[in-house]
Order: sequence, then C-alpha cells, then structure tokens
Amino acid sequence: MSKKFFRLIFVLVLMCLFFIKPASAVIRESKIPPDILLYKSIQTWRDKSKNPWQLIFYKEIRGNNKPTINLRLVGFPELFEFAHPQPLTIKIREDLTVKVPDIFASDKEAFSPSMGQYDFNPIIERLETDSFWLLQLPLKDDESSTIKVPYFIIEEWTKIISM
Repeated sequence: MSKKFFRLIFVLVLMCLFFIKPASAVIRESKIPPDILLYKSIQTWRDKSKNPWQLIFYKEIRGNNKPTINLRLVGFPELFEFAHPQPLTIKIREDLTVKVPDIFASDKEAFSPSMGQYDFNPIIERLETDSFWLLQLPLKDDESSTIKVPYFIIEEWTKIISM
C-alpha cells in the first residue's frame, strides 16, 4: 500500500483521539405518582479483577423534602456479598479519601446480599470531577473490590446532583 494511504489512516486516528469524547450513559428522569421525582444514571463497570458491577447513581425528590442522593452497587449474586454496615471508601485524589455511609445498615431485609447502597448527601461538597475515583467496596470475609470510576461518569453524577 502507498505512503499516502498510511498517512491518511494516521491522520484519521489522530483526529479520533483528539475530537471524540467518551460516551456516557443517559440520565433518566422518572415521575412516580403521587409526588416522587427520580433522576438516575446506570452503568456497568468492571473492578480491577475484571468482574462486572452495576453502578446506579440516583437522586430522589419526594414532594418538598430534601432530596436523597445515593449510589447503589450491584454485583453478581452468590459471587459477592457486602459487609453491612460498612461504609464505602472513595479515594477522590491522592490526599483526599472519604467514607460514605451504608444505607442498608438499618434494614437488612430490604436488600440483596450482593447489593450495597451509600448516602452521597454528606460528601456532595467534596466531589471533584477532574480525575478518576477509586471505590473500595466493603465485602464480607475481609474481601474487597476496587472499581476505578472515570471522570466522565463522575461528571454525569454531578449533573444529576444539580438537577
């Protein structure tokens, strides 16, 4: 093949690298009668061991009450079991690690063992979107799993908070 063809391919690849942003999930809005409004983002992301997890970030507004903002993490049943009531540890940057309270700590009948749900209201002011986050999932039997969440997902979560 000619040098012109390879140059063209090279230029096209460079253009793709510079101008195409990563795709993000759609923010969904639901109205639940009589007075509940729900904004959510759902992604499937893999931990460092390549195990898939569903990340569901949502904001729920009930009437005139203060909104609740939560992250629900769901792993494969019988493969993972969360240690409740343990907080989710998030490393936002090298010098900033936060702990997010476990919502399912009080009602063990309301959740599946492979599900964790965490209250983001206490850390909203500390959210930073310019880098990735490391979520350290508290699992039973002293196991843990780490999910590296990229900035574009965090930006989407920030949009949900501001809605």
